[in-house]
Amino acid sequence: MGLLLIVFLTKAQENPKKCGTTLLMEYEMRTNPQYKNVIENYFNGWEEWLKNNPNSKRSVITIPVVVHVIHRQNHTTIGSGTNIHDNQINDAIAILNDDFRKLNPEFPNPPRNTFSSYAGDSEIEFCLATKDENGNSTTGITRTITTKTSFDCDDNADKLAMKKDATGGKDGWNPLKYLNFWVCNLSNSQGGGQTLGFSYLPGAQSASWNAWKDGIVVDFQHFGSILQAGNSDGRTPTHEVGHYLGLYHTFGEDNGSSWNNPCIDSQGNIQCCDNDNTISAGYVDDTPASSDIYWGPVNSSTNNNSCNDIQFSNTFTSDVLDMDENYMSYAENTWMFTHKQIDVMHYTLNQSWASGGRSELKNSEGCMTVGINDMLHKNLISIYPNPTNGIINFKFAMNIKVNSIIIQNVLGEEIKRIENIQDDSFSMELSTFPKGIYFASLKTEKGRKIEKILLSK
Repeated sequence: MGLLLIVFLTKAQENPKKCGTTLLMEYEMRTNPQYKNVIENYFNGWEEWLKNNPNSKRSVITIPVVVHVIHRQNHTTIGSGTNIHDNQINDAIAILNDDFRKLNPEFPNPPRNTFSSYAGDSEIEFCLATKDENGNSTTGITRTITTKTSFDCDDNADKLAMKKDATGGKDGWNPLKYLNFWVCNLSNSQGGGQTLGFSYLPGAQSASWNAWKDGIVVDFQHFGSILQAGNSDGRTPTHEVGHYLGLYHTFGEDNGSSWNNPCIDSQGNIQCCDNDNTISAGYVDDTPASSDIYWGPVNSSTNNNSCNDIQFSNTFTSDVLDMDENYMSYAENTWMFTHKQIDVMHYTLNQSWASGGRSELKNSEGCMTVGINDMLHKNLISIYPNPTNGIINFKFAMNIKVNSIIIQNVLGEEIKRIENIQDDSFSMELSTFPKGIYFASLKTEKGRKIEKILLSK
C-alpha cells in the first residue's frame, strides 16, 4: 500500500496540469466579466428544460469538427513530428465517436462493473467537416507552419496563440458552426507537469469579440492513439469535449482559486465535496463526492472512497466508491459518461449561442454526411469481424454500389486495392500483413466511408 501511494503521489507531482481547463477558466473569470456572467447564469433554465426534454424525446446529434494542425517549420512532411498524419486524426475522431456512443472497447465488460448501470450512450457523434465556411469541399483538416517551437500553457497569452494567424497559429472557423480543435506542441515553462489539452466551457462564443477563443487545444502526442500519439489512449479529446459541452471535473482540485471550487476550505485545503453537483455545473448528482485527484489505473480491485456520500445530496443512498472510471476524472484509464452528464451535454446542444449554448451546431452544414463514419452508409455496409485474425468480410446492401476499396496502413501507404466490385459480398485476406491498425476506404456513389480495422493475428 505504501509503495502504491508513493507511485500515485509521484504521478500527481509529475503531471498536475494534465487538463488546463480549470486554470484557463479561473483566469477568464477574473479578467472577463461578461463571460463570468454567462457562466454563472448558464443553467438558469436547466430544470425546466430537463422536465420537457427527457431522454426518450432526444435524437442523435452530429457535431462537425475541423482540426487545425499547427506544426513546426522543419515538419513539412505530413506525418513527421508535429505535422501529424491524417490517419492519426481519423483515429482521434473514431475514438471520440466510440466513447460518446458507448461503443468503446471497455463495454460490455468494463474493467470493473461498479457503476455500469450509470454509464450511458450520449447519442452525440462527430464528423470531420466536409464543407468549409464558404461552402467549399474540405477534408476538415488545416495545416499551418509556425515559427514557434511550442505554446506555453503557463503563459496566459501564449497558451492561446495557436488560435490566431497573427500569433503563429491559425484563425478558427465559425465557432457557432464548427467544433475547432487546434493540435500543436504544448509546453509548461513553470514546471510541475505537462498540459495535454484544455477547453473553454460553453459561453465564450456568445460574444463576437471573445468567440475566437472558443474550442479545444490538444497536444499532438495526445490526439489519437497511433503514430505520434502511440503512447496515448486517445482520451484527452474525450475529456476536453466533455468540458466543451458543459461538464466539470468529478473531483476537487486546488488551483489557487475560489472560482467554482467548493472543494477548497477557507484555509485553502482540499475537502470532500460533490464538485459537479452544483447549480453552475448542472446538478450532476450521479457522480459520487470525492476529494483531490486519483491518478492510477482503474480495475476490479480499485476501491478509492475519498468521501462519505451519505453526507451529500446526490443519487446515492449509501456510501459508494469514487467514480474514477469517469471520462472527467484524471485516472489512468477511463471509459464512461453518466446519464446526468449526458443530460448536461444535451442541454448545451439545445441552448442558443446568446445564452452560452451550442444549438447552432445542430443546424451546421459543415458535415454533408451525418454520424459515425458517414451516416449515409448506415446499415448499408457491414465490415466484420473486427478485430480480425486475417480475413475481413464486406457485405453491401442491394441499394449501395461500392466502386473501390483501398486498404492503408497507419502511415497512409496503400497496401491493397480492389476495384470494379460487382458482388454484394466478398472476403479479403490480410494475414500476410503485420498485425496492427489499418484503414479501409470504400468509395461509393454516396461518398466515402472509412473504417478502422484491427489486425490482431
